[in-house]
Amino acid sequence: MVEFFKQDEFFKAKSQYRKVLTWFLIILGVYVCASVGVLIWYMTLPYMSKTINSVKAVQYSITVLFVFFAFIYLGIPYKRVKKYYRVMRNMVTGLKETSTGSFFEYDESVLTKDGVECKSVVFLEWNKYKNDFYERKVLVYVEKEFPQFEKNQNVRYVTQGNMLFSYEILE
Repeated sequence: MVEFFKQDEFFKAKSQYRKVLTWFLIILGVYVCASVGVLIWYMTLPYMSKTINSVKAVQYSITVLFVFFAFIYLGIPYKRVKKYYRVMRNMVTGLKETSTGSFFEYDESVLTKDGVECKSVVFLEWNKYKNDFYERKVLVYVEKEFPQFEKNQNVRYVTQGNMLFSYEILE
């Protein structure tokens, strides 16, 4: 069997997820420290001071910057990395299904599965209940190269959640 999904991909995704989360927590900590500093500055001002408006303006601008950063950062990179990490974790811990099919074609159209972009390899499989062949699209992560199959080549493949895990070319 050719291992299409390697164990180190999971560990890379895990470290990337932790790195993205760590950066967000560091920036959150900086925001909290800055807010506490502004609060202390505000508390030390005398009653009816002329600088109260500038203190509020500093706090409002810091908060607006942090909220914009949080929406953008949590909405785009963190969300994508987290979904990719979940798919990789499922590839390691999930149930695997073995099937045998005849290779039909590569499908370059981008599909989304669990928030991760994939392309597909199409196999023809025999359905014993309907006594007919059907097309099965096995998903491959969009940034990985397709495995090299020839037309009508018989392949035994292992999937997890319809994502290609490993394969073996049959003679």
